[in-house]
Amino acid sequence: MQVIIQILILCLFYEAGKWIADLFTLPIPGSIIGMLLLFTLLITGTIKEKLLLEGANFFLKYFSFYFLPLSVSAIMLGPYLLQYGWRLVFILAASVFAGFIATSLWVQGFIQMKEKNYDQSH
Repeated sequence: MQVIIQILILCLFYEAGKWIADLFTLPIPGSIIGMLLLFTLLITGTIKEKLLLEGANFFLKYFSFYFLPLSVSAIMLGPYLLQYGWRLVFILAASVFAGFIATSLWVQGFIQMKEKNYDQSH
């Protein structure tokens, strides 16, 4: 019963994110807004991790089932992927590279900011 309640809480964050996206006509998907809202509440300690742990573990345990339809679609679209697959590979590689660069720059700036604050306090 506890797992069902935790899953319902996770679904509430999803629905809240969709509602916020619709209310403010944001170009960001509601699921992302819901995850950011949940992340914020977890980081601030408003919601404790153990409150949602079993429900999240349930999703992670069966996570591979969510990719079955995607795998079947990829098999069915084989000729299309052969013709246009190089574009997809290029886009994926560029996205990974851009994400790597953005993350690296952010972490480097964060470390420098922490070092600067540490130096000023000592």
